[in-house]
Amino acid sequence: MTKKIICYVITAIWIVLLSGCNTPPDRKYYRDGKQYGQVNGLFRQRWWNFYERGNSFSDGGFWEEAASDYRQALEQRDRDQRSARTYGMHFTDYFPHRDLGVAYYYLGKYEEAETELERSLSESDSGKTKFYLNKVRGALLKASNRDTSAPEINVFSVAGGLVTNKSVIKVEGEVEDDSYAEKITINSVPVFVELSAKKLPFSKQIKLKKGTNEIKIRALDLTGKAAEKKIRVIADFEGPLVNLTDFADGQRVTDSRVVLNGILADATGITGFVINDKIFKHNREKRVGFSHAVDLREGKNRIAFSATDVAGNTTSGELNLIYVPKPAAGKQYSGYERNTGEPIRLVLQGSGVLDTGRHRLFAVSMPGYKRTDFRLALKDLVDTQTVYYDTIYIDGSVTCSSEIDSVKINGSTVFIIPGRTIYFNQLVELFEGKNIISIEARDARGNSISKTVTIVRKVPKIHQVGSRMSLAIMPFEIKGQATSASTIVYDNLVSSFFNQNRFNIVSRGAELEAALRELKLSATELVDKSKAVKVGRLVAAEGILTGSIRETKDSLEIYARLINTETSTLFDARDVYGQSKTLSRIQYLTNGLALKFKHSFPLLEGMVVKVDGKNIFADFGSIQHIKKEMKFIVFREGELIVHPVTGKVLGSETEELGVATVVKVFEDISMGKLEADFHPDKIRVEDLIITK
Repeated sequence: MTKKIICYVITAIWIVLLSGCNTPPDRKYYRDGKQYGQVNGLFRQRWWNFYERGNSFSDGGFWEEAASDYRQALEQRDRDQRSARTYGMHFTDYFPHRDLGVAYYYLGKYEEAETELERSLSESDSGKTKFYLNKVRGALLKASNRDTSAPEINVFSVAGGLVTNKSVIKVEGEVEDDSYAEKITINSVPVFVELSAKKLPFSKQIKLKKGTNEIKIRALDLTGKAAEKKIRVIADFEGPLVNLTDFADGQRVTDSRVVLNGILADATGITGFVINDKIFKHNREKRVGFSHAVDLREGKNRIAFSATDVAGNTTSGELNLIYVPKPAAGKQYSGYERNTGEPIRLVLQGSGVLDTGRHRLFAVSMPGYKRTDFRLALKDLVDTQTVYYDTIYIDGSVTCSSEIDSVKINGSTVFIIPGRTIYFNQLVELFEGKNIISIEARDARGNSISKTVTIVRKVPKIHQVGSRMSLAIMPFEIKGQATSASTIVYDNLVSSFFNQNRFNIVSRGAELEAALRELKLSATELVDKSKAVKVGRLVAAEGILTGSIRETKDSLEIYARLINTETSTLFDARDVYGQSKTLSRIQYLTNGLALKFKHSFPLLEGMVVKVDGKNIFADFGSIQHIKKEMKFIVFREGELIVHPVTGKVLGSETEELGVATVVKVFEDISMGKLEADFHPDKIRVEDLIITK
């Protein structure tokens, strides 16, 4: 009897061992030479065993078996969650509702799939969930024929036919659909959209070129119905042309009243013209003549004028005329040096000749005198200067005895009407650092004159990328069936974060390798959060970005975590998912992931509303996505910097007063604790704030 009992026990043990074996006995779970429905270790009938085996069945396309395992996992643990604890200190990403929804989708059970996917999304955000929810909704719409019309595109920020002098505009709007809008492109560049919706907002900065710009917005819904909208925006960076036909700057005249004749011209239309205090209104004429009488006093007379166009560009200048009354024989007269206008005593000696008493003879200026020199002048600009703006107006004038037929700024032709005295204006975009601006004019005879100025653009320290949150991007763990797609994700991810200009990327590539060598670590060891944090601290990063790239034969999932190196706590975690592995699609996914973190850590400017010791209260809160452990900088605008020669305002630098860490967040206000290196005595209400 005892031997029989022992045999039964041994047989039972073998049955249990076989049931927990990685290899199912049924050969039908083989596909393309690979076995599916496996788990690592013994199968102990726990929720993580069912979930792991369900994932293995899914990888092989055995959807009925996968769905069965997911349902059994849900009976034991009914909630989707990142980093769910299994046993001991072991964790796994657990998405049974999501993956059951995927299985139902491939089984054609669309309504059940939609229920599971929506449940998953309510519990834990996931790019894969959104991807399949789009597919399920599309399948339901096609089956029901409920989608009856194409999407409607509404643009709020830009009207068609807009004329602007801005080099960059923001296009904002919304796509609305009777069912679900899914895709949006602006000028053929896809807007990052994960989840379809009846209303999809969009916002994109558009760089404008001179002249007419066509902005094309295209939208698709889940059934493939398309809509398109075109908006034309005219970018005008040139002020109106002012052409004086009868007088040149610095000319002497013998009449106490002169009539200024000339032409105004502008590609987009003129709205106003002012000569001294006289205002002339215009109704968007593109070319118009003017005639205006001006009374002169003896000596130098400054005649100021300005012309404005539809875009808001203004060309301003001044005409200096020296009034010398006609001389009479045998009398003394006051005269003026030709170039300086300096008063001198003149004694008439003969017809048209005056003795200055300085052993020099000067000819009296007679009506109709024209300067013979070729002169190019720039208003409010010196050869080299520093500004704190991102654009600058080049205000200039050209005078020549023969007709001027061309003016160029940095090789680009300025619109002019040939004439002897021309005033021009152009808005020039400045890049950070040194900007060389060259101006050249030519006359009808082929003569030319040119001038070059150097403008150094400085970005106030507080607005530089270097003042933002410093971030080290670690190598990501590669999981699943790695191919070349996984290997290029990291480089694209670094580029995407760098191009966002939201974070100060302090470690990547060579810098990261140097830190790893110093700590005697390999890239694969950075999967360990504590070791990754050490590397981040070594390279002076306030945060580290780490995560995983999971690849299957037909999908790619990128999961990233942003960790605070000071506290080792998780700032935020985001993921993206796609089923195309082309380079353009990988770039779309990495750009989308970087955009998610940019939205999660918004770059906001605000104001100090209260100071209580080291507690600094800011006027932004949870509505603006402020979260604990974020930092903000308190600063104050410095005095305006004015050029000592030209008097032109060049901008202002900023003064940093302190850095605070957010410790409390309310709906529309947050409290930051000032760091030890800074003193609250320097900070006052209405000082400015920008998130780090």
